[in-house]
Amino acid sequence: MPQRPSDDNVIYANFGARTRVSGPGEVSSPPKRRRATLSPAAQLLADVATSRTDSGRLSRGRRYADAGHVISLDIRAGRAHARVAGSQNEPFAVTVQLPYRSTDDLAVVAAELARTPDGMRHARQGEVSQHLLEVLLTDDINDIRLSCDCPDPAPVCKHEVAVLEKLAAKIDADPLALFTFRGLDLTSLEEAVMSQARDASREAENDPELFWTGRQLPGLPEPRVAPALDDSDLDLLHKAMRSISYTNVDQLRAVSDIEDLYDALCREAVIDRES
Repeated sequence: MPQRPSDDNVIYANFGARTRVSGPGEVSSPPKRRRATLSPAAQLLADVATSRTDSGRLSRGRRYADAGHVISLDIRAGRAHARVAGSQNEPFAVTVQLPYRSTDDLAVVAAELARTPDGMRHARQGEVSQHLLEVLLTDDINDIRLSCDCPDPAPVCKHEVAVLEKLAAKIDADPLALFTFRGLDLTSLEEAVMSQARDASREAENDPELFWTGRQLPGLPEPRVAPALDDSDLDLLHKAMRSISYTNVDQLRAVSDIEDLYDALCREAVIDRES
């Protein structure tokens, strides 16, 4: 029977094979960013890992994230809780905690979004100002606290790296998760933005300078444009043609004639516009 691996009366059979931990020389090596296409909020969270750990733990943590070792991720007000499957039987518990923000601090979010043209639309797309990013997350990434109950004494272990990677990916894919992470309810936030926008409108009515100069207008909507026939329901057109056609051939001919007529009218409209 083969000898079970042991050392100092500790049996490692349930912990898997031991891997080399990065030495002091690797800790000082400059980490590299994994992707350059993340949103600013997601990139900031990813930078928490790259700025505090060595390249060995960074690469192993990213492999953990890619391999699905982060088995749960719960985003709450000011913190995220996760469970990461590691080398032991039970998963490790990881917490990412944001620095404290008061009610007055968070009131700045609605105020700035109300002043910004299309502020909520940009926020839904993950586009927030540097100031808002600092309010929602932090102005110093060292203020974001991490904890993991694994035995690794490093400032940031591979399990924390994996959770930061998944958290950054979630916020990059769903920008509104950034507000959830800070504990802001989207419906309440939108109501606050609209209320402050109405207050600003009343202020403009009482301010002669704002009345004449105004503020920057929001962007115009960009509706989807398509030809009428392409954008309509052809099944309904065929159904209408069946009510006045005796055969399927007559029905197809009628639809074809309508399409030819539409193309002819479009060509005439283009010629008139160019002339």
